[in-house]
Amino acid sequence: MEPFYRQVDENRFESTSATSGPWRADAQHAGPPSALLARAMEVHAPREGMRLADVRTDILGPVPVAPLTVTVRTLRGGRSMELLEAEATADDGRPALIARAWRIMRAPEDFPRLAADGETAPTDFPTDAPRHAGTVIPGSDTSGYARSVEWRFVSGGVGGRGETVVWGRQLNALVDGEDPSPWQRVLVLADSGGGVTFSLDPAKHRFINCDLHVALERDLEGEWLRMEAASRAAGGHGGIVHDVLSDRQGRIGVGLQAMVAQDVG
Repeated sequence: MEPFYRQVDENRFESTSATSGPWRADAQHAGPPSALLARAMEVHAPREGMRLADVRTDILGPVPVAPLTVTVRTLRGGRSMELLEAEATADDGRPALIARAWRIMRAPEDFPRLAADGETAPTDFPTDAPRHAGTVIPGSDTSGYARSVEWRFVSGGVGGRGETVVWGRQLNALVDGEDPSPWQRVLVLADSGGGVTFSLDPAKHRFINCDLHVALERDLEGEWLRMEAASRAAGGHGGIVHDVLSDRQGRIGVGLQAMVAQDVG
């Protein structure tokens, strides 16, 4: 399958049609560029025994399906923790996304376990469920990103009153010729929390995120990510999407998105 990006030089990436989102063919789904910024922070001045702990991406506007220049810097260095910042800029010089991440020292293997609720492996992986490759929002584009992920629903989905349990996996490479890292796989999918829980008519209502914040207590194992996602909205105020993230072995972390809730027209 076509990758999301092809690397042109050290900091420049060609965006392919696989990145296009559900509403406009010329604008990217925020999952792939969020993962691209995480990749930049993963490879920036790496040190043995360090890992990304959380990634917070702010979406500064529509991300064009066009070449992106990615830069990264260390905001705060340290022996056991460091704060990194990455930015994706379009050819017109406009920053499209900015992300910050804490990269921390890995915990010792014998560190005591805390909160046992994450130790139980999920038993609801739908091995015989029909494969759902494509968008999950009625009336949205079925090409691009929608063809690059696979969803298998356990419960909820469109019309499910904003709560969904779904397994998903990325089907293509983030950058051509590379295997996606665990963090990259999580971010490509986690931005879809609002999409897999969408239960309103998109011709009448919009529910669009302006950020994506993911924190992982451990790295994803394998390709499949389980999302226990819930959309919440309060009339006169706003909304959020909260995700509990797991793999086949158990819970790995959480995701959070701030949502702009609007009536169309």
